[in-house]
Amino acid sequence: MVDSQAEMRRLSFKDALLNKYSLDDQSDDEELCFIHIGGSPKHKASFGQSEHFQKRIITLDGRGINCAGPVGEIASVCPNVEELDLANNDLSDFHEVFQIISQLQKLEFLNLSENNLSQRIDDIAPFMGQHCKESLASIKKLILNNTAMPLETVYSMLTCLAGVQDLYLSLNGYESIPDSPEQYPNVRSLSINRHVITQWDEIGKLGFVFPELIELRMSECPLENIIPTDIPHQFPNLKVLNLNDTLLDTWEAIDALKCFPGLTDVSLMGIPLLKQYSDQHEKRQLLVARLPNIINLNKTKVTDEEREDAERFLIRHHMDDENPPSRYLELVETHGVLARLAEVNLKAKESAKISFIFDDQPLCKKEINLMQSTTSLKKYLSEIIGIPPAGFKILYRDVGFTFGLEEMRYGYKKLYTYQMKDGDEIHVWSRCGRRK
Repeated sequence: MVDSQAEMRRLSFKDALLNKYSLDDQSDDEELCFIHIGGSPKHKASFGQSEHFQKRIITLDGRGINCAGPVGEIASVCPNVEELDLANNDLSDFHEVFQIISQLQKLEFLNLSENNLSQRIDDIAPFMGQHCKESLASIKKLILNNTAMPLETVYSMLTCLAGVQDLYLSLNGYESIPDSPEQYPNVRSLSINRHVITQWDEIGKLGFVFPELIELRMSECPLENIIPTDIPHQFPNLKVLNLNDTLLDTWEAIDALKCFPGLTDVSLMGIPLLKQYSDQHEKRQLLVARLPNIINLNKTKVTDEEREDAERFLIRHHMDDENPPSRYLELVETHGVLARLAEVNLKAKESAKISFIFDDQPLCKKEINLMQSTTSLKKYLSEIIGIPPAGFKILYRDVGFTFGLEEMRYGYKKLYTYQMKDGDEIHVWSRCGRRK
């Protein structure tokens, strides 16, 4: 009885595969049609094998898998798998892990998240057995989130999985970045969210371990600073950096982002530095003005028009400072010393009676709340005209000037920032109308 129970506790890859897919398939309300074809024995494979032989994607998360099963079994059942999800199983023995993946010669995507792989292994070669590196080189995306896998073990795995380009190491509780005996230039994208590292000196080591890194995502972590000194050498190729919900609270940290030679896309939402500003548009303007090389901020493209507006805003924002930031001085050289904006009414007007024009025809006159965003206004207009927000655009016309129409393209922008007043117009152009 004890031996029987011990055997039941071992659940192989094939067992889980057949339990999930074959049993599920047989429980469907479809009629199964079996066609007998005479011929050689190779056509008489079992039902389970024939069903899974051509599968490209297999998901076996949370199935209780703890072993690979007999050697060669996986290769005989599903040799063509390209994407494999083994998250939240009971795999903890690297012999079993490599026994599984070595049988899948076409595997490109491997998810081992939420398996307990906490063993530190400096040399993983003994766990590979007879499997050579070439047989494992097909894997390009490796997900190891919430596995507690030490970075030393990660390094050792990457030595064997030389084709990995996208690496996911979030929720592993890393407190520091250990030195690596090797570099891994194939890794181009790294996610290491929710670590517990506070100092940039440690983060900088990642650049030496992954010298060709293009994208680095590390949100929801206690990073407190960015030290610019060695950034050009640490991350010479980095283009995308996600620092959402970190603990950055100085403008010096933001200015340090200019030291990344190729950085064009940065995310900085939820950082303490910006919590002192209540207006979302003001936050964005200050960031855009401080980061001249950024093309996408918080996943939204920075246009030339927006950048110029932001730079002028920063000049006026700091024009009375005794010690303005260096960026202020740079922008003054570009735009000159700007005239102070007229301080006629410092309190923004909260409402205005606006005329709405739909495809050049009068629609209605409404008193609207100027504290709302452009996105909110579009949702309101969508209900009136019966067109989804994506199906039309809106433009503002100040009736007191002859500058024509100004497209209201920024969804986050509050209406009062357009300085709207009673009698002004908002034109609604449907995209299916005469204007494209």
